[in-house]
Amino acid sequence: MKKYAILTTAAAFATLSVTAQAADTTYYDPAPQPQYDAPAAQATNWQGAYAGVQIGGGQIRTDGGNDTAMVGGAHAGYLMQRGQFVAGPEVDINWTGWEVGSTDVDATARARVRAGMAVDNLLVTGSVGYGRMWADGKSDGGLSVGAGADIAISEKIIGGAEYLYTNIGGGADITTHEVRGRLSYKFN
Repeated sequence: MKKYAILTTAAAFATLSVTAQAADTTYYDPAPQPQYDAPAAQATNWQGAYAGVQIGGGQIRTDGGNDTAMVGGAHAGYLMQRGQFVAGPEVDINWTGWEVGSTDVDATARARVRAGMAVDNLLVTGSVGYGRMWADGKSDGGLSVGAGADIAISEKIIGGAEYLYTNIGGGADITTHEVRGRLSYKFN
């Protein structure tokens, strides 16, 4: 019995000493871990002056016939941005290879307003303005409308595609349809 009393007493002292030791232990919180948030997506700033080139295909339709050929040229403009809404003027000139009957179409040009919505690095626009055509030393003009989309490749480089329809008035019913790709450089 004495054996059990010694073992019980030894067990009690061992338990008390562990408990006492645990009470003396100081607990330290680990250092807070740094929080890394994903960088906020930067919305593309479309505002500013730009200029570039375009190339594509086009068709001219007249009372005297039709022709399809490549078109290419240059454009320049300025966009203003308020939130997601983007608008501004643009001018372009294109050299054409159209020949209808004995008439050679030398060039087309437009002055128009582009307006649309920006979503991240994508800009979808519509346009309306005045288009002009030069053929065999004569020129005439009329309404021009279009639609397109631009994508910001980088902060300064913008690529895009657009469709343009122009109804040239005058003595004959002349319409042009152009689909073209664009590459622009943004100055600011």
